[in-house]
Amino acid sequence: MQIDRMLRIVFILLNKKKVTASELATEFEVSPRTIYRDLDALSQAGIPVYTCQGRNGGIKLLDNYVLNKSLLSQAEQNQILAALSGLNAVHYPEAEKALTKLSALFGKETMDWIVVDFSDWGPSKQETLAQIKEAIINRRLISFTYYNSYGEKTIRTVEPLQLWFKSRAWYLRAFCRNKQSQRLFKLNRIKNIRLLPEEFTRQPKKEDPPLPDFEAQNPGVEITMKIHSSQAYRVYDEFDEAQITSHADGSFTVRFSYPEDEWVYGFILSFGMYAEVIKPLQIREIIKERLQKTLAFYE
Repeated sequence: MQIDRMLRIVFILLNKKKVTASELATEFEVSPRTIYRDLDALSQAGIPVYTCQGRNGGIKLLDNYVLNKSLLSQAEQNQILAALSGLNAVHYPEAEKALTKLSALFGKETMDWIVVDFSDWGPSKQETLAQIKEAIINRRLISFTYYNSYGEKTIRTVEPLQLWFKSRAWYLRAFCRNKQSQRLFKLNRIKNIRLLPEEFTRQPKKEDPPLPDFEAQNPGVEITMKIHSSQAYRVYDEFDEAQITSHADGSFTVRFSYPEDEWVYGFILSFGMYAEVIKPLQIREIIKERLQKTLAFYE
């Protein structure tokens, strides 16, 4: 508490230039004697704070003093501002306010080194993100309705640990009390989120990698597809270079491994007439059957 009060005294002096001990005592609800003890501690820590006597006297910092001269190197200042700028770019609540404050304290311009646009996120998604952020910071349980990759609906109570942005999608890393293990929940599938009063103490650990939230993963299957040259932009967006073989006519052969499920069928079908499954045969037949059923809708 004393350290927090001392830092706030420094911020006040940087912003107001001069205050009295009585004003600070009122602000922090302590005695003037406590304020003078804090000022002594600040002086011993190398902060150039001093008092002026007389009618217009008060407590001041040395003119032109900025916080970085005693606490942070130039590189550390830049790293802090860059990190805050990154948070501000993803619309992290209060990041802009903190960025403006610290830029003023360090005597530096703000740095706009990154821009991230989540304009496709409507108000409900923003509210979900804000609630999860609050729960992670305050170590509070949350509950929500969740739809897994098979469309199964369940009610979950979880200990939220981290937000992940991975492969063009947001995920919540959490310890699921229903399953008694760490899981990854895709934010788009989280509905009816509620912040609960109960707190938790668990911390995320690298040695506990979370699993996507479904009961059992299907084994990976090796898939080979031939893709038309017009889909080059998707080929390089969706696949690693090692998975791609290009041909003289501009077409591609791609080889990748993925659990055989509804997602992979939909992914293949999303290429429409511009892709053909070469193998395995069972997936080729499934895609063929689904295309025939789709065609039947239009006949």
